[in-house]
Amino acid sequence: MTMSRYLLVFFCALTVACGGAPEPGADPAAEAPTGESTEAAAATEDGADFVIDLAVVEDAVLRIEGSGTLPDGARLSYEVKHDGFDVGDYDGYETGQIEFSGGTFSFEMSLADWPTGAALIQLVFEMEPSGDPQPAAVIDLYGADGARLTGPNVEEFGGRRTITVTGDAEIS
Repeated sequence: MTMSRYLLVFFCALTVACGGAPEPGADPAAEAPTGESTEAAAATEDGADFVIDLAVVEDAVLRIEGSGTLPDGARLSYEVKHDGFDVGDYDGYETGQIEFSGGTFSFEMSLADWPTGAALIQLVFEMEPSGDPQPAAVIDLYGADGARLTGPNVEEFGGRRTITVTGDAEIS
């Protein structure tokens, strides 16, 4: 071998030894960006999800509690409507947002004027909710359109990824 071939082999070996080339089978896209928190890395690695743990009406107040793997500050949009809403029997309908904190969320709303039936509940996690936008840290974690949002209940619609959870509570 000539001297230039020795140098070429040396520089190739040096590049691989110093981490310049990925290991066989490694997925460079799966690595967390530098400076990303451990919580954020776990949220993207394990996937995002949430559930309604409790939905009950007591003394004309709907109380909803839930839990999941979304980061603190993530906003869920909610829609609560009477089961007669879609057929024109009753126009009870309310929307808003609640914030995820410490792996949980909760909210209450009065149903004092609602007749007996059921309160139908829909919670949605999306990057561009109506109302207040997601915090910058949540958008950085999942992407502006949710492209990095993964998990068992993630759905794609119109090029955006979301999570939708539904439930109901009996109004007596």
